[in-house]
Amino acid sequence: MQAMDCDIELCGSLCCRNCPVLTENEIKDLIEDVRKEYAFELDRKRYFRRAKGEHGIYFAAKMIKGQCIFLNKEKRCRIYRCRPKLCELYPVVDVDSLDERCPQVRRLPDELVSVLKRRYMDEIDERIKQEQVFIFVKT
Repeated sequence: MQAMDCDIELCGSLCCRNCPVLTENEIKDLIEDVRKEYAFELDRKRYFRRAKGEHGIYFAAKMIKGQCIFLNKEKRCRIYRCRPKLCELYPVVDVDSLDERCPQVRRLPDELVSVLKRRYMDEIDERIKQEQVFIFVKT
């Protein structure tokens, strides 16, 4: 199965303008994975905002000037090998939806889109899939 072949020069890391939302367990796993992979400590308050939905409290990556806090100056992800599932599955943004703004969407093989959608269905927390709106709350 071929992977996404992105050209950030073309889109300016458009995928990193979406705010990935994680559960409590996912945030713990991400912090641990980044610690192991990059020897870097992710402080919750510095890198994430609490987000309330109808089905629970979550954590969303902070955005700076409309882009993910994890982007470096070259618009590359500083935690790429550990990035959240919602980032990994982009341009799939919902069970049946693709982000049509992504320049690669029309070039993706149907087989890859099917795999990404299946992974979204299998790997994204059920509560997050049900949420329609997230409201940021103070910690």
